[in-house]
Amino acid sequence: MRYDKNTMQQEYFEKYIMNVRGLSPKTASNYHHALMKIAKVLKEKGWYAFESLYEIDSYAELKELESALMENTEFVELDERGKNMYTAGLHNYMQFIEGEHFKRVADPLRLLDSKIPVAPKRVQTAREVANRDHILVRQVLMAEQYTCLCDASHTTFTAARTRSQYMEGHHLIPMKAQDDFDYSIDVYANIVCLCPTCHRLLHHGIKEEKKPALNHLFDLRRDRLVDSGIRLGKKEFLELVEHTCPDDTQTRARY
Repeated sequence: MRYDKNTMQQEYFEKYIMNVRGLSPKTASNYHHALMKIAKVLKEKGWYAFESLYEIDSYAELKELESALMENTEFVELDERGKNMYTAGLHNYMQFIEGEHFKRVADPLRLLDSKIPVAPKRVQTAREVANRDHILVRQVLMAEQYTCLCDASHTTFTAARTRSQYMEGHHLIPMKAQDDFDYSIDVYANIVCLCPTCHRLLHHGIKEEKKPALNHLFDLRRDRLVDSGIRLGKKEFLELVEHTCPDDTQTRARY
């Protein structure tokens, strides 16, 4: 089975409901079906063209959609007839996106790690490239509490958007290497939270200065990468990163 982004987000969401929130598989399934029903109603009424809310990569776009639905009389009436089923699903999905309850457990995203088979290749739109994994990266930075994984003592400044220390997300194994793996590397386990200086080091630093940081980050994420179906040794990882030559066209979220 080859997963697309919808299936990946669904799996992460349902694991969040069960493993982080401690709710039942039936509750997770109910919330999922509520989200699918919302998307169906939106499409039928011509409000949005999404097959699923899982398609939306932009947090800002999801927030706009949530606000629009809560202010729409027709949707509110539909929700009331459904005994608030739709808003329950939507609100719990937004809590997942916003990292609500992440602090309840240690290393929350590790509880969500999954083997995600690579989606079929297709041409991405400019909008998709700009927002690629915007939500995933946002969640990783929140889960790491906006702390640089290279060195927790690194400080930056308070970001206006989050009121937390400014950090950036980085794919440890560059996305250009996806063809070398059977499972997706566009996953939580392969995204790390870095301060801007360490991030620039990994993109533009000389090999001798990058190597200690890469060794440290790989040691931190080795087991989680395996849990996500991404298997490689440290030597192979260092050679892959060196030869893939990541650059600033690789999308990242900044917070």
